[in-house]
Amino acid sequence: METKAKVNDLPAKVLVNFCRIILGAVFMFSGIVKAIDPVGTQIKLSDYLYAFEMGGSVLDSTLLIVACILAGFEILIGAYLVIGAFCKGTSLIVLVLMFLLTGFTLFLAITNPVEDCGCFGDAIVLTNWQTFYKNVFLFLLSIYVFWRRSSIIPFVSAKRQWLVFLILIIVILKFISSNIRELPVLDFRPYKVGTDLCAGVLEDKNPELSDFCIFDQDMNDVTSDILSYQGYTFLVVAPHLESAIENNLDLLDDMYDYCQHYGYRIIGLTSSGTQVIRKWSEETGTQYEFLHCDDVPLQTMVRSNPGLVLLKDGIIINKWSHANIPSDEELTASLDNIWVGSLPSKSPMRTPWAVALVFLVPLLLIVLIDKFRGMIQ
Repeated sequence: METKAKVNDLPAKVLVNFCRIILGAVFMFSGIVKAIDPVGTQIKLSDYLYAFEMGGSVLDSTLLIVACILAGFEILIGAYLVIGAFCKGTSLIVLVLMFLLTGFTLFLAITNPVEDCGCFGDAIVLTNWQTFYKNVFLFLLSIYVFWRRSSIIPFVSAKRQWLVFLILIIVILKFISSNIRELPVLDFRPYKVGTDLCAGVLEDKNPELSDFCIFDQDMNDVTSDILSYQGYTFLVVAPHLESAIENNLDLLDDMYDYCQHYGYRIIGLTSSGTQVIRKWSEETGTQYEFLHCDDVPLQTMVRSNPGLVLLKDGIIINKWSHANIPSDEELTASLDNIWVGSLPSKSPMRTPWAVALVFLVPLLLIVLIDKFRGMIQ
């Protein structure tokens, strides 16, 4: 009778573990996407605050911290589900989260304060109703996983579950800090390297670029003059000069001197007003001209304030954050003869599979360590 009961229970055990891995994978994917672009998550949180008439009530730095915590939390919870760690507590947390998120996304679907929830960043853009249906499905899975939590098969023993937290925290902190200091390792936005802005904006071939428009100090539209220029143009992108990071401004000054020497154009783009631009230029000694552009496309173009974008014949050739602007040692010749002026080669480390392995390999190592220790004890 006992053997028969175990056989009858097998399909339910397989199903609950399948559901738990699906839930875990979705949570990990959602968290990793946010960790790839934490500044993008910060911007989405700010959009929510403005939608609920609380804009400006929280500092951007605070929102960035919240974005990082949210990304790390989702990755950890997802990893716990995938590996079967802390089963009872994790299944309860996921159940409560999905209950709250399902209710919240129903409210978003009905009221539509923002166009998409941002749950998967720019990697997968869902409407609010699509997000709600997705959460209903995940909520049903979480109910079943919680109900059958005693049937979850862990891949690591209870006494080494703490390794999951310790190792993943180290990986998460390193990964997120790298994507903040430099630019996101994967670019899901319409202004990625290789994008033809001239065709996309001036010829209306890319509707995602429809809000990109550049104005001079007299508010004349100069978009065509900038994007149709045949040659190299450096764009110093500073969405908000008031909060721009002033580290490495000397590198931008060196870049200006380099452009003057070789006859390249260097232009600043900002959404800040004329008085702010004048004050910034006086305090920093900036010599290049600033033009006006809406902050949304600027923040989408480069997740750095300021950042540097290189165009050639209207095509985005390269992008840099304020932390890795090319130095004098790298600007040793004309752009046609150095790496700075060429499209970067595709790195195997900048692929979705490589990013996935960053988090999956540590989990696999924990499982192997646990099995090995179990064998020798």
